[in-house]
Amino acid sequence: MKKFFLVGGGTGGHCIPIGVLYSEIIKKNECYILTDERGLKYFKDISVKKRILIKNLINKQGKISNLINFPYIFIQSIHYYLKLRPDFVLGFGGYFTVPIIIAGWLMRFKIFLHEGNAIIGKANKFLLNITKDLLTSFENTFIPGNKIDINNKLVGLPIRINKEDKVLNNDSSNDFVICIIGGSQGAHNLSINIAESIKSVQDNSEKKIIVFHQCRSEDLESLKAYYKTHNINNDVRVFFDEMAQVLSRSNLVISRSGSSTVNEIIYYCIPSILIPYPHASDNHQYYNAKNLNTPECTKIISNNSVNIENIHNSINEIINDNEKVNLIKNRLKAKRISNPSKNIIDYIESH
Repeated sequence: MKKFFLVGGGTGGHCIPIGVLYSEIIKKNECYILTDERGLKYFKDISVKKRILIKNLINKQGKISNLINFPYIFIQSIHYYLKLRPDFVLGFGGYFTVPIIIAGWLMRFKIFLHEGNAIIGKANKFLLNITKDLLTSFENTFIPGNKIDINNKLVGLPIRINKEDKVLNNDSSNDFVICIIGGSQGAHNLSINIAESIKSVQDNSEKKIIVFHQCRSEDLESLKAYYKTHNINNDVRVFFDEMAQVLSRSNLVISRSGSSTVNEIIYYCIPSILIPYPHASDNHQYYNAKNLNTPECTKIISNNSVNIENIHNSINEIINDNEKVNLIKNRLKAKRISNPSKNIIDYIESH
């Protein structure tokens, strides 16, 4: 039995794949998750004994905070390396991983990196100086300004999978299910524009629109009230624990284009409208969305171009065109990467 360290914190983009991979690893091996305060909420179903909280001295994001936190994280990680002696260490990107990965490398543990986005992030780019074992989620992953050979390291991204429902398993052929994923990188105006666009489509459609809307906590009550006022069947929450079930019955996704979302869209073969987060480092959300072979499989709308008319028209292109929907589903199915978790485990154990 081998022992794994999975390292990542902060956002769902780092933590959700870790949770999925953890579930696969523990079938045959031992595994620990090293994360921060922000990451803990993604691992609440995992044994307390298997999740290790690495604390920060300053719980803020920024260059000065990172410099101050670096030695504190570094020292804590050395303690856990000495105590648990992992066979493999896999970092999932983000500044939080840098001191932990460096500590593991200095102590001669086997280090691997996973990049979820289509552009290699700053943390992984820096860590490539100490290890060349980079596993990627997209075929066209690259470092800005540099091409890298990733042909033998493409493993995909572990995502949440609903094994029970069939793809697009809706309650009725007349239902049209829209999943909106805003979350922490959503915005008030974005949520309102989407809601008003859906209302506009509903007013002129024979289909019954059902909305699952993940939003910021600040917008929760106002969105619920808006959908209720306009008689739109809705489930509005800050977070969906059962997002896999929601996606498996969705006809359309409207979302930012984080790596997990894009890979879930591919797996469930769902038409989408993607609005890349404009402040993402190196504009990586735009390049994530580009992997859906636009305009064939998705509609990309820039953040400053979002308006009711744009979204209304984009929804109508899908809700009224079954031929286009089937084309998108077939093209996305061809882009699936089978069993990313197994791919990652097999690659690590073979090296």
